[in-house]
Amino acid sequence: MLKILITEPISEAGMRVLEQRGATPVLCPDALTATAASLAHDVQGIITRNTRIDKSVLDAAPLLKAVAPHGVGFDHVDVEECNRRGIAVCNTPGANAESVAETIVGLMLMLTRHLSRGDRVMREERDYYARHQLIGRDLFGKTILLIGLGNIGRRVARICRYGFEMRVLAVDPALSAEEVAARAAEKRESLGEALPEADFVALACPLNDTTRHMIGADQLAQMKEGAYLVNCARGALVDDVALAAALREGRLTGAAVDVYAVEPPERDDPLFDCPNLLATPHIAANARDSVDNMSRLSAEYVLAVIDGAPEKANIVNREALGL
Repeated sequence: MLKILITEPISEAGMRVLEQRGATPVLCPDALTATAASLAHDVQGIITRNTRIDKSVLDAAPLLKAVAPHGVGFDHVDVEECNRRGIAVCNTPGANAESVAETIVGLMLMLTRHLSRGDRVMREERDYYARHQLIGRDLFGKTILLIGLGNIGRRVARICRYGFEMRVLAVDPALSAEEVAARAAEKRESLGEALPEADFVALACPLNDTTRHMIGADQLAQMKEGAYLVNCARGALVDDVALAAALREGRLTGAAVDVYAVEPPERDDPLFDCPNLLATPHIAANARDSVDNMSRLSAEYVLAVIDGAPEKANIVNREALGL
């Protein structure tokens, strides 16, 4: 019997793909790694959203052939261990690009126009005249720096450049100046060069050993006075302690974060004491279209590898299968 472990709920679009193939879903009652390990003994595939898939899970799954992170990021999967065992890791780049890009721009608007605060003063304080203190800023004509110009970053670039006539800068070492220009941005070689120019800094890059804490105290100090930071990528890209200090000291006007170094975040996370922080619970990709796309593709890719058709899957560690 073909069994697929699902560590967190996926949409009906993905479940239908499994049903049509005759696969039996094994649903985890929680998102704990230990729970996934306890249920993995006879599964051939795993679809995971945020649950850490580490050696303990892989040890417990001798039949496992493929792991599919439900989305773009796969830093919660031990790819090196999967390589050693010949297990494919399949992500879904582009499946959620529109939703995340729209969220980034939406958070920029919420930050600059005090929309969250305005809602609270009307609902909780009934202070209509707070409107005279809630003076915002336009996006029009400002400069945004995108760290990463892949599927998500280039969509943000187009929205900002053509929708708000913003100047768009990008730091992405994988792209040439010509490729960056074709994606509606101007290339900058380093953060040190780009940060002082930007009114907004938005992260749209993966988390790995070279990008962890890429925004720390030094980088925050280089940002333009009064700038804003938006992170819908991965929490550990930013040093939360340094960000909290920059917000409390007023070096940044505000920040919006949808992702955290530990998820769910600790209750005593210093960021939540900052009044100029806008926080959301990792929902940037949680639009119905994106969720359906990610669920469907995750299921299709896992099944493709199991069925011996890896060419139909987006495999990030092709070397694991000798491809």
